[in-house]
Amino acid sequence: MPASRRRLPAAALCGLLLSACGAGPAQPANGNPYGLIDPGTIHAATQTTLPPFSYGDPSGKPVGFIIEVSDEAARRLGLKVDYKTTTVTSVLAGLTTHQYDLAATGLGVTEERQKTVDFTKPLFWSTTAVLTTAANAGTALTGFSGKKVGVVTGAAQEPFVPKNMPGALPIGFPNSNTAVSQLLNNNIDAFVVGGPDAEQFMKQYPALRVTASVPVDHPTSMAVPKDHGALLKALNDQIAAMVDDGTYVRLYRKYFTTAPEPELLAAWPTLAARFAGDK
Repeated sequence: MPASRRRLPAAALCGLLLSACGAGPAQPANGNPYGLIDPGTIHAATQTTLPPFSYGDPSGKPVGFIIEVSDEAARRLGLKVDYKTTTVTSVLAGLTTHQYDLAATGLGVTEERQKTVDFTKPLFWSTTAVLTTAANAGTALTGFSGKKVGVVTGAAQEPFVPKNMPGALPIGFPNSNTAVSQLLNNNIDAFVVGGPDAEQFMKQYPALRVTASVPVDHPTSMAVPKDHGALLKALNDQIAAMVDDGTYVRLYRKYFTTAPEPELLAAWPTLAARFAGDK
């Protein structure tokens, strides 16, 4: 048979005509366009003590607002997410050492953190709350001089105590659950935490109340390593799509009872009409 009419081996023909061999569309030349640790999987660090952003269900599986946003963005990108539970300090350190591709938890965007990681566009704009027991009659930030005030080590609220609560004695804890337990046992006098977190803890423990609440000057977002620009853009694009198609609003209303802060609406102008009338 003339060489020009010889048949290609089946494997070679399949390589040229992938769809005809049932392998689906050809893959892009770069099989890992987002620079992930493992192609196709986002390795994400999270916390399970930060309701309603990221917390554990009865089986310990991470759930919450940020988790659902992460899962939906990954699904739209054709990726899956593998979550690793750790502390806020380890979340940030793990990004800089490339243990993780993503920090999928409620991280405050601070200038110091922006030096080492990149953040997605805002997902929430919060308040800082001083959580006490109902027995505490204090109503002002200045009323905690000489008092033990808990804060999660490495959290965005950590600088709040020395800056806004003169004379208070800051006590660091590895996570919110431990701090709340110590507050309920009267081993500390207050716990400084994000407003939505405080609301969730008050639902669980009626003895708790918010003594003071202060608006924050930064958003809450997810974070990626500095060299994950393609992943950052892809996540921002999918978050924008969720804002536009109503998915973000549905998730927001599932986890939060208060209307978005003006700063969040400024970051996503199309949200204003969707939340019109909310209080």
